[in-house]
Amino acid sequence: MKTLFTTLLFQFLIVFAFAQEAKERILYVVDSIAVIDEPEEGFGSLSEEDIQEITVFTNKATIEQYGYKDIDKVILITTKAYASRSSELKQIPSTKAMERIDGRWHLLNSSTPYSGPFIDYYLDGKKQGEGNFKEGVVEGIRTVYYPDGKMNFQRNYSNGVENGEAEQYFPNGQLKYKGTFKDGKENGRWEEWYSTGKLKRLTEFKAGKAMPSKEQDKYHTLLSKANQQFRDGNYQGSVKSLDKAIETDPNYSDAYFERGTAYFYDFKFIEAIKDYNKALELEPLHMKALSNRAFARIRKYEFKGSRTLSKTNGATVMATKDKAEMPKEEQEQICADLLKGYQLGDKKQMIIDAIEAYCK
Repeated sequence: MKTLFTTLLFQFLIVFAFAQEAKERILYVVDSIAVIDEPEEGFGSLSEEDIQEITVFTNKATIEQYGYKDIDKVILITTKAYASRSSELKQIPSTKAMERIDGRWHLLNSSTPYSGPFIDYYLDGKKQGEGNFKEGVVEGIRTVYYPDGKMNFQRNYSNGVENGEAEQYFPNGQLKYKGTFKDGKENGRWEEWYSTGKLKRLTEFKAGKAMPSKEQDKYHTLLSKANQQFRDGNYQGSVKSLDKAIETDPNYSDAYFERGTAYFYDFKFIEAIKDYNKALELEPLHMKALSNRAFARIRKYEFKGSRTLSKTNGATVMATKDKAEMPKEEQEQICADLLKGYQLGDKKQMIIDAIEAYCK
């Protein structure tokens, strides 16, 4: 899933680029922007349907126009979204065509910090974010979008520092949090919601420091204690602390997730799944709970009927099966959780490998 392109058209380009005996140094340029590193959304976000035109340059003079003297070939890709932009929009630069010098953004090869609008785009040409720079730092409203065009978050800036209202949204469009920054720090009342629309918590801040109520303070003290016990390998102690935290606030998804993870590491996979279920009942878009629930189901079958190999200093080592058999419906649930977690941003290699193994 980390391959540059996955369609037959792009497989052709890969052969062009990498299959020759003498490896060529190739630069991909998408919508006039050189692609140096893999984009955050991954190369797989660009499909054949997104492409308007592909042009290949091997002429050295033409290649040097892009500022790269040590490149053998430039593959210029134009997306349909880019082709449909007005000439005025095409003139607005992207930060991907800028460089940051001493904390200020400059157009490439410019000694003067940039002032004016900017628009960033995803690899497929859809808008990723926009805002304004004043002498190389953000000024005014900065907006970032999800790949489907929905708003991710919006913040106000003054001289490059967060000042004023800020809000973030879930991928389903539901408001996630809302509050105010003052001189780059949270200040005043901040509200946080679940993706279902249910209020998660209210927190008062003063100069970036949370001012919790007595109940909130008790809850977070128990959560911190549980996290430390978990790091120390005391999973049963962590569970007990989280039991008390849940008694204090039974409507906080993170506590169920943390307790599920403590059960997971203690090889109590059924209990872990129950807690991940509860976390996802409260927050259906809890990325880590989705991924962990999938692996708890996998481990439940891998360790089913396993024998203990050793038990030293509280650490248990158990034998596992190379490939565990499981009911079809269980594998389907595992696949569904993995895919949803991946969609929400969990793109670790172990997730990709698990998708390949369980989503056949």
